Amino acid sequence: MKTGRKNEVMCLGEALVDLVSLDPGKAIKDTRDWRLTPGGAVCNVAVGLARLGLKVGLIAKVGSDPFGRMMLDFLKQEGVDTEWIKTTDSDLTALVFVALDKKRKPRFFFYGTPGADRGLSSEEIGNQAFQKIKVFHFGTISLSVEPARSATLCAIEMAQQAGALLSFDPNLRFHLWKDHRALKKIAWSLIPKVDLVKLNQDELNFLAGGKGLKKGAEMLVKSGAKIVVVTLGGKGAFFATEKYQGTVPAFKFKPVDTTGAGDAFAGAMISGLTRFSSLPPAREEMMKAVRFANAFAGLSTLELGAIEGLKSFAEVKRFLGKNYAD
Repeated sequence: MKTGRKNEVMCLGEALVDLVSLDPGKAIKDTRDWRLTPGGAVCNVAVGLARLGLKVGLIAKVGSDPFGRMMLDFLKQEGVDTEWIKTTDSDLTALVFVALDKKRKPRFFFYGTPGADRGLSSEEIGNQAFQKIKVFHFGTISLSVEPARSATLCAIEMAQQAGALLSFDPNLRFHLWKDHRALKKIAWSLIPKVDLVKLNQDELNFLAGGKGLKKGAEMLVKSGAKIVVVTLGGKGAFFATEKYQGTVPAFKFKPVDTTGAGDAFAGAMISGLTRFSSLPPAREEMMKAVRFANAFAGLSTLELGAIEGLKSFAEVKRFLGKNYAD
């Protein structure tokens, strides 16, 4: 039965289970100890938004297996609207092995893919999911194979028709694409449609052909993206619009696990997108949003797993009150 809940943000993508290495510095083949945690880039974004106090829904597909049930239970507990999540007996919920290097940066191995998440079809998405939402968020994992590719493109059209802003995190996973040129082509075809694109330096270099930070971001803006934000790891984040560019330094953290830090950053930026008075916002308003995202993402790295370290809005504000004076 449809609940009729009105969400501010709707996300579409993968709800997966991460197996995170407890032996940083070891390769996957040499690791024996793992921790099971909820994951999936778009799922991480949805949970981050829920913890920040936004009403958020997730369009996804999971297997009717123990891991799929685990994800559904977890998302419900987090306050994410699961009305639009489908279950299937035909495919399993995918697992992702996450190996950490000595600097706690992750490397991913998708096991048993394509899993249930990429079996989502256009017919399983209803217009009601987009009613009165402010932002629709998506990535490229759901674009890597059919039928999820067509479902994602269909959802983008529905969101546009509903008047929602579009948020895009390319979140490039090259091993999921046989043809990297096809990945670049589909990403560029979507840039003109989006209001916010968040990516890291490696992703920008791939899309922009190694043009560098400023010129690469300018390429995306000139193609139609209203706001481009490039995460720089420990150096903070660079932002660009048609009116201005700038960098907001990072806060100093000693990370335990950086898995999902980019997803946390994306969630925080989307929360800002729902509140901006105009697009692009005033420069000071943008800097404030990026600073908040830096804090939210940095705090998320202090615990193992992509989701465990995600803080509430009040906790991030307290951190900023202690570590940054306006």
